[in-house]
Amino acid sequence: MSDTTFETLFEQVQKLSTTQRLRMMELLAVSLQTDFVRESDWHTALRATYGILADDPIERPPQLPMEEREPIE
Repeated sequence: MSDTTFETLFEQVQKLSTTQRLRMMELLAVSLQTDFVRESDWHTALRATYGILADDPIERPPQLPMEEREPIE
């Protein structure tokens, strides 16, 4: 898309009502989200973060003693 086409399109969008411009923004945001999802799948994200906690492993602390309660009758 050329710069002049983009500028013309932007001028047309500016003429819309606030509600219509908000709807346009929502539609653009949804289309961008689907583009990002297609470009990076969960395998890529998993590979990118794999081993991120290798230097700081998750450890479970010792279990606390059980609290004594009244018996159920």
